[in-house]
Amino acid sequence: MSLTFLLLLMIGVLVTIGIITKKLDLLTYSEPDKNGNRKPNGFKWKPITIILLAVLAALFQPMNYEVISVGHKGLLINLLGDKRGASNTEEVSGVVFYNKYTQEIQEVPLDQRHIEYPESIIVAKGGFPCPIKPSFNYSVKESTAADMFTNLRSTYKKGGLEAIQEGWLNNAIIGAINDVANRHSIDYLFNNRETYEAEILSEVNKRIGKWFLVSQLKTNIQPPKAIRQSIEDKATADADAIKAEAQARVAQADAQRKIQLAKGDSASLVIRAQAEAKAISLKQQEITPTYVEYQRVLKWDGVMPSTVLGSGSNTLLNVK
Repeated sequence: MSLTFLLLLMIGVLVTIGIITKKLDLLTYSEPDKNGNRKPNGFKWKPITIILLAVLAALFQPMNYEVISVGHKGLLINLLGDKRGASNTEEVSGVVFYNKYTQEIQEVPLDQRHIEYPESIIVAKGGFPCPIKPSFNYSVKESTAADMFTNLRSTYKKGGLEAIQEGWLNNAIIGAINDVANRHSIDYLFNNRETYEAEILSEVNKRIGKWFLVSQLKTNIQPPKAIRQSIEDKATADADAIKAEAQARVAQADAQRKIQLAKGDSASLVIRAQAEAKAISLKQQEITPTYVEYQRVLKWDGVMPSTVLGSGSNTLLNVK
């Protein structure tokens, strides 16, 4: 709401109150008729002239006011200064009254913003093109907001910070990413991505750190198709080598297990053989002629053999 509107509103309210209370008489009346009634027959130009002059004064008065929003840096720009007022910038806050013909108010947002740029191409050392899709957070430094506006005035006045981030800031960020990429080989970029992005952030701060705070910068860099296939093949080969090595270790462990089992079985056989040999030895020591004869008797069924013996032959058992 402008100051001009407020003044016009105030004039309208005062005129309305004056008419209602009849303290503001704008009409002239005829002489009273025979009944004592008077009819309006014109205007009193003096009060009307005063009202019109007040309205014109409100319309063309030079002053205006602005309320600086929370989270913004207010800048009072003198349009009549040298360099078209760019060098005469005053930081303001709260409610600010200014001359709308010779001054203007700009509010620079100080909040942190997240930016994601569309995909673009950078070139690594050796001429390898790589697609990137950078993203980052940034905010305007409060202490240098006036200087930023002074140097980027034409871009800022076209569309505020949005115009700067799509133009000047975009060029600075992409340029820093590309310049750092030119220093390193394609392998370095993907094997040392964290270090690479830290270098980019350092380079970005050199270029725009005077006016902006940049954080959480990610390049989201992707390898070219041929390099991507090579990386995938290498990863597959490494995985196969690790798998083969693991299988070899398993086979070696299994062979060792079998050797140990074989050694155990052999020892068992030796022990069993030794035991059997010992048993045989003990049995041999126990066998005597009397014991053999005793075993024959135990196994005899009591039937004499039917074989006719020749002269001089003895029976199976000698009876004494």
